Amino acid sequence: MKRYTVFLAIGAGLSLTIAGCGKKGPAANVAELQQAFATKAADANPDAAKAGGTTQEQSDQIQKNIGQAVSALKTNGYLEAFVALRSVQSAPNLTLDQYTAVVNARLAVEKEVAARAVAGDPVALRAVEAIKGAARR
Repeated sequence: MKRYTVFLAIGAGLSLTIAGCGKKGPAANVAELQQAFATKAADANPDAAKAGGTTQEQSDQIQKNIGQAVSALKTNGYLEAFVALRSVQSAPNLTLDQYTAVVNARLAVEKEVAARAVAGDPVALRAVEAIKGAARR
């Protein structure tokens, strides 16, 4: 009985996650990310580096991570996209548009991988386990 309750709770949670997230697909999230990060964070606020904000090196790393996330989103690389987006999400001095784009893309990755895992996709099931492990860190 206890095992049945756990599976029921997980299924309900995944269903709510899938139903509750927006209807944007990966292509919309890729476009949103690319638009939000079209200019480097330091270029958007040139005084940020002087005020102890994002340095050029940090800005370059953010751009690299966004590139990795975009590439992973285009190829259904769930884990790679999740890890890259999570590292960018915690970056200092993101604009509101950049932060929103990163969060929306990360949530879309979680939604897509959950839907595929529920459908029995073995790659998605492994990604869910890896994402759970990454989320605990």
